[in-house]
Amino acid sequence: MDYKRPEPAQLALISLLAAWTLAWKGASLWHAAKDDSKPWFVALLLSNTAGLLDALYIFRVSRTRELAVEDARSDDSYPQQTHTVED
Repeated sequence: MDYKRPEPAQLALISLLAAWTLAWKGASLWHAAKDDSKPWFVALLLSNTAGLLDALYIFRVSRTRELAVEDARSDDSYPQQTHTVED
């Protein structure tokens, strides 16, 4: 069986795709861990979608949770901070 070496452009494209995927994977796993979302963490860890599922989680799921928390904090029924820290 003959083995053909990849062209430099192919190696560059594969390296770029790997770096892109790794960056999205790291960011999405960090957000899932920060949100304490174990099902999403496992799904993101096991999936390999070139960053698509990872970006979806970061921009839709995680961000939605942050906005929900902000809305809850702005609600009058949410307990507000009653003390301040003095320097």
